Amino acid sequence: MGDSMSGTPIDYNLYRKFWSLQDYFRYPLQCYNKEQWKKFHKNADEVLGAFTSLKLDDVSASKKKLEQIRQGEQTYFAKYLTSEKLFDLQLSDSNFRRYVLLQFLILFQYLNATVKFKSTDQVLSDEQALWIKDTTDKVYILMKETPPHGKDYAKHIEHILSREDNWNSWKNNGCQEFIRERQQESKDTVDRKPRPRKRSIGEEMKTVGSNKKINLGCPELTVLWNINPDNFDSCRDERRQFIPTMEDFFEESIDQADPEAMVEDEYKLVNNSNYAWRALRLMARKSPHFFQPSNQPCKSIPVYLENMITKLAKEMPQAPAEEIKTQDENAENDELLKNTDSQTPDETTVVTIDQLDAVANKLGDNWKTLATELNLTNEEITSIQTENPEVRVQAKEALLSWQIKEGSGAVKNVLVNALQESGLTDIVESVFTDSEPGET
Repeated sequence: MGDSMSGTPIDYNLYRKFWSLQDYFRYPLQCYNKEQWKKFHKNADEVLGAFTSLKLDDVSASKKKLEQIRQGEQTYFAKYLTSEKLFDLQLSDSNFRRYVLLQFLILFQYLNATVKFKSTDQVLSDEQALWIKDTTDKVYILMKETPPHGKDYAKHIEHILSREDNWNSWKNNGCQEFIRERQQESKDTVDRKPRPRKRSIGEEMKTVGSNKKINLGCPELTVLWNINPDNFDSCRDERRQFIPTMEDFFEESIDQADPEAMVEDEYKLVNNSNYAWRALRLMARKSPHFFQPSNQPCKSIPVYLENMITKLAKEMPQAPAEEIKTQDENAENDELLKNTDSQTPDETTVVTIDQLDAVANKLGDNWKTLATELNLTNEEITSIQTENPEVRVQAKEALLSWQIKEGSGAVKNVLVNALQESGLTDIVESVFTDSEPGET
């Protein structure tokens, strides 16, 4: 007899018999020996009897320990600790008890199983088989009584062992294939003629003539298809042209743009967002004015549409183009006339290509200063300098960029003022004074 760590007396004989069972679990063929079987029979009965008498509900395990077991807060050891002082704690451990009970079930299944590697004398007697059957039922009862969830655990173990028994039987039969052989066809199936394949619609279209009706299997589809067998002709049919013409769509807007119609702005179609959206889509498809570049920013879509409608009205032969002018256009023309009268000939003179070449040849490295005065950005100046290695070409490209950027605003007086602001008055005198001797 010895004392454990908790002070509970330990039966040394039970301790010794308990751990002696591990030798049988390790090498189950010993059970076929009569002497070893008697020893195993005796030790197993005493250990299972101890498990039966020592219920886990009555042991000294606290509620805290059971709660830790439910939450999974437990430590796993790969090997058993066989110290005598730990034996009473192991008997009160539910996981430890389950390990031992599962070892009993695995051993019993191996002893009852038919294994082709066993010899002829390794067979259980009727008395041994009956004891194993009764003990197996007893082990399952103890497993169901072991918390937590003992019944579910026992059910899963029984299912796993049954699958292992099927696996063992499959190996004893030589590991046969799982794929079943195809059953032989009956005589009626062999004598039956193969069903002819139905031709597709494409194959039928290739073989039939242009006037023959094609059956698509549905009355509605057949009628639709045979209206016109040629798909391209059907797509070109006038009845499929849903886009209106420019004259029909803008006819009412042109009438409203006439000042004599005296239509207020809020009632004009160009101020309708839905109409404006459709008008822009139609002009993008059919009008050449939609993609023309312009340096003048558009204030709003209605103003832009009014300008476009005025241009479209002039192109329509049936419309009195000279009479159709919006109020905005009249105001623009008046302002243009005023500006023209007040401008001198120098202010409206367009810079010629020869003048640009002469200025570019004389600029040299000063072209960057002139480009800044002509409102070219730093990015544009850097791009010109990167793409053109020669200084003369850089100066020419800068002047051309200014001319393209300003459009109609790239006039002579703007270039002259920029040259004077850059301190290049000698270029002004040599280029523009020499080219126009009549000027003072």
